[in-house]
Amino acid sequence: MPRVGFDGRDLLRRRTGVVNNAVHLARELTAAHADQLVIYTDAPALAPEDAPTEVRLTQLNAPPGVWKHVALPTALRRDQCQVFHSPTGTLPLWAPCHQVVTIHDLFAAIQPRWFTPRMGWQLRTTQRRAAHTADKVIAVSERTRTDLVERYHIDQRKISVVYNGVDHQRFRPTEVDSEVVARRYGVRHPFVLCVGSLMPWRNAPRLLSAVGRLGGMGLLFVGRDIWGTDPTQRIAAENGWDWARFAGYVPDADLPELYAAARVFAYPSLYEGFGIPPIEAMACGTPVVASNAGALPEVLGDAALLVEPYNESALVEAIQGAAEDEGILRRRGIARAARYRWDVAAEQTWRVYETA
Repeated sequence: MPRVGFDGRDLLRRRTGVVNNAVHLARELTAAHADQLVIYTDAPALAPEDAPTEVRLTQLNAPPGVWKHVALPTALRRDQCQVFHSPTGTLPLWAPCHQVVTIHDLFAAIQPRWFTPRMGWQLRTTQRRAAHTADKVIAVSERTRTDLVERYHIDQRKISVVYNGVDHQRFRPTEVDSEVVARRYGVRHPFVLCVGSLMPWRNAPRLLSAVGRLGGMGLLFVGRDIWGTDPTQRIAAENGWDWARFAGYVPDADLPELYAAARVFAYPSLYEGFGIPPIEAMACGTPVVASNAGALPEVLGDAALLVEPYNESALVEAIQGAAEDEGILRRRGIARAARYRWDVAAEQTWRVYETA
């Protein structure tokens, strides 16, 4: 069996979809292959309270650039690793072993205007280089695999699709007092929930406008405006729409209750490489409305109401339909979410290591 080095810096970061992928893979891989796995991390200024404690971390103290391109390769050689896996879409300039990289999405190639010119160029350059340099590439969806082949001209034979999972011990149908949850977050009841950083592709302003047209429903955004450029909160304030609330980051432990309390979970993204939040919502039994863009149709299937993301009227109708769902979307969603498991993802990932 190979000895594997794993870039675990994200294990000490605030939770996002990419971070969740790294955290859950590290946990499952440790449970199955602890003796063959070395998880490397840096020393962040502030580790989150929910940082995983059941995995063993090897800390390398070095500045970010030095950490990645010098300290990490040196440690891989010292620890006699045969394979290195980066779940973050980038690789060091050199490595003394075979390399595997996970590509979650190609946002910067799909729509460059979502990024500053410098950031977009940097993302495309590092991502393209990593995909070409790696011995094996893991894509989190068939959509991402197709994008890699079409946009970066990666040999499809070295790309393996490994879907993300759901923590089914935490995300499952449960009874909650939705009015109490709504009051806690200061949002009108019943409410529509959207979980995800407020990035340009999240389509948050259109979702805000759509819920406003419904009348009588609240809207809760969970996720921070990381770049400080999203206009949604400003639009709500300028219009006096106090039925919309912006919670920013919330403790990961609070998410199952939020999903279960929402009347509808909405995810009208302009593009996604996978989309973990709608699957988590489905696992909790909440009806989901999402866009038909990127990998979302592939991942969600017929268990969600899918709409064209630029069509606000269609979004309004879908949210209304989901809010009035009599159990069909709930049943389909729970069954669909059951397909996605982190232990399966870890098993498939280990097989990629072996072929690398």
